[in-house]
Amino acid sequence: MHNGLPRILIIRFSAIGDVIRVIPALHALRDLYPNAQIDWAVEPKSAGILEDHPALDNVLQFDREAGAVAFLQFCREVRAAHYDMVVDFHGILKSGMAMFASRAPKRIGFAGPRGQEMSPLFARQRVRLPADRMNRIEENLELVKVLGAKRLTLDVHIPVPEDVQDTVEDWIADKFHGGKRFIAVHAMVERPEKQWPLRYFAELCDLLLADGRFEVLLTWGPGQRDIAAEVRRLSKGKPEIAPETPTLKHLAWLLSLCDCYIGGDTGPTHLASAMNTPVLSLFGGTDPKRHSPLRLPSAVLYLGPEPPRRTVDRRDGAEYLARITPQMAYDSAIALIKGQSTP
Repeated sequence: MHNGLPRILIIRFSAIGDVIRVIPALHALRDLYPNAQIDWAVEPKSAGILEDHPALDNVLQFDREAGAVAFLQFCREVRAAHYDMVVDFHGILKSGMAMFASRAPKRIGFAGPRGQEMSPLFARQRVRLPADRMNRIEENLELVKVLGAKRLTLDVHIPVPEDVQDTVEDWIADKFHGGKRFIAVHAMVERPEKQWPLRYFAELCDLLLADGRFEVLLTWGPGQRDIAAEVRRLSKGKPEIAPETPTLKHLAWLLSLCDCYIGGDTGPTHLASAMNTPVLSLFGGTDPKRHSPLRLPSAVLYLGPEPPRRTVDRRDGAEYLARITPQMAYDSAIALIKGQSTP
């Protein structure tokens, strides 16, 4: 401890959506230890989400793909910080080894099967989940529940600087003048078994634009503009391609200004949910109970087997997603928006 206050490290490297789904557990930890030092170890691609978060003291960045030498150096940095407690929300070999390297007296992680790749061996307290199928947010809250945390809510806070807000709002004001509602459509995902057909996204955009009440923004991330451009090419209505968002905070604020977000099992889906935007998520190759946004307002379209298989290959995932028609997605989005308009 430093000056009688505990030093706590959260480990969740990983991607944007995974990091966002640990933030409710971060809030619970901060409530439980209001004066502690709380740091977070994360990969650079997701670190922007955590910048300037009032519940965090430091953000440690580590690239899991950087090699053994970089990993050993990261472990030395973790050990030098003299943490009293490490909570491993990732549950893989590297996160477990980093937790062990800390020499922290309290090391909390998932028991198997949620804890994978021998990571449970490095924890002193292994938390077994009460159910086989739980949403990731619920799983993460189980890790802090054993510490006595009481604030077990779905609250997510992502601070966005005012200059970022102004930049995004200026673009919206310059581009659109009709007073219509905005719908973000995010066509890109990381894995083929989670990809709704691009022609379906184009048909959905046409349905929304033909409705007459909406502007449609095709959002995209680094290296994905060509996919957004292909959806626009396939569309008759030619939806607007969103501007490049130089940081995750820019994307977060853009999504916060939308009346609805439509996308698959990918990080921006969880980012939109974190910004309190109504989210319609399209699932096929992954389990929506585990991976869909848990916070309301949200809705899920899934037409695969129930319960879903834990492992789904590319062909089956694509088949399940192809069962979701653009008309189904349009109807679900309209219902979600109407639900938010009802007093």
